[in-house]
Amino acid sequence: MQLCDVLLRPCTADDLVALEAWAPTGNSRVHAMRFAHQEAGTSTYFLAVRRQEPGTVVGSCELRWNGCAATEVPRCPEANGLQVWPPDLQSHGIGTQMLGLLEHEARERGHHTLGLGVGDPRPKRLYLRLGYVDTGPDYLDRYTWIDEHHREHHVAERTRWMMKPLTGGRLEAGRL
Repeated sequence: MQLCDVLLRPCTADDLVALEAWAPTGNSRVHAMRFAHQEAGTSTYFLAVRRQEPGTVVGSCELRWNGCAATEVPRCPEANGLQVWPPDLQSHGIGTQMLGLLEHEARERGHHTLGLGVGDPRPKRLYLRLGYVDTGPDYLDRYTWIDEHHREHHVAERTRWMMKPLTGGRLEAGRL
C-alpha cells in the first residue's frame, strides 16, 4: 500500500455524525466527548485527513493541553486516543505522521515535551523508534464505556507513561 500523506485539522461540530459512521463509539459518544473538551479549551481534537482527499478522515487524536488525568505522571500535553482507522490503513506511516504533526502543534504552543500512555507492546516499539522515552511510571488508565443496553462499564488498564523532548532536551529512561 502506498503511504498516505495526511494533514491534521481540529474537529468541528459538523464532523461528529460522520465520525461516528467512520469509527463508531456507540453510546459512549467518545467523539462528542473529545469535541466537548476542545470546546472547553482543555484539548484539541485533531482529525487526520488525506491530503489528496481532504474530506477523508483516516485518523484522530485528542491533544490534551492540561495533560494526563493520572496524578502519577508529570504535567505536559498528552497525545490521547491516537487511532488510525480503518485497520487496513494501520502500519503504513499514518500514525507516525500524526505524531510528528502533534509534536509540532505542542512546540508551537511553547511546550517542551509531549507525553502519552501505552499498554500494548506494538505501539510502544513505534514510540521508542520515534524518540519517546519510557520514563515510567506505570499507572491505571481509567475510562468508562457504555454498552447497547446503556450499562456503564468501568475499565482500569495498566499503562506505561512515555515522553518525548520537543526542544532538543534529553530524558532518561525510567526517570522523570
